[in-house]
Amino acid sequence: MPFTASAKSDAHALFDDQRPSSLGLTEEGVVGFVSAMCFRPMDDGEMVMRLAGEDGEVIDLRTNPVCAGRLAIALLDLINQNGWFDVDLRVTDSGSEIARISHLARDL
Repeated sequence: MPFTASAKSDAHALFDDQRPSSLGLTEEGVVGFVSAMCFRPMDDGEMVMRLAGEDGEVIDLRTNPVCAGRLAIALLDLINQNGWFDVDLRVTDSGSEIARISHLARDL
């Protein structure tokens, strides 16, 4: 599965350069999904995610491991912040910490 250090660096830069904003986001324009699966990387190192929509439609998404990882980090951080699950996660790349999500103490 080729995904060189150079390709990883390029993917991080592309992720930052192409990051979408929330401007214009409306509830009516959002497609909901109720189940998802991630699959082993393809021969070129790209990741594939299959989403099952609320209406039964299947959506296949393909991305690089950097985008997939940063999406996973963002989702887990939001889940932790909203208190739906307790998340305690440290993500590193070549010894450098990329993200740290810590369990939030809550009054019960």
